[in-house]
Amino acid sequence: MKNINPLVTIAIPFYNAEKFRNLAIQSVCNQTYDNWELLLIDDGSTDSSLIIANSFKDNRIRVFSDHSNKGLVYRLNQSVRLAKGEFYARMDADDIMHCSRIEVQVKYLVDNPVSYTHLRAHETKAN
Repeated sequence: MKNINPLVTIAIPFYNAEKFRNLAIQSVCNQTYDNWELLLIDDGSTDSSLIIANSFKDNRIRVFSDHSNKGLVYRLNQSVRLAKGEFYARMDADDIMHCSRIEVQVKYLVDNPVSYTHLRAHETKAN
């Protein structure tokens, strides 16, 4: 039986994005589809981005920071490892998400099932 209300992980890695932080987060909170988690992953910001991210009081929002700058690719891979959702969406720190984006995309994916693989990042260490 298909899950018609799957959890969607939305990831926003950010670095010094205080100018857009509130609008980006609020656009996720305003989604018509409400079964989501938002991963806000700080990449060592030196402005107030992390303070703004932590100011949102919604149990679907998780904020991560190790206070170091490791770059976008590292943070995207980190977000995949942290994701709990059946589906994954990402957005840039300065994006605004249309209020029905997740609802439309989930409906399409549920109504048009295809074989897909859940991807999980695997770290490999160079010798």
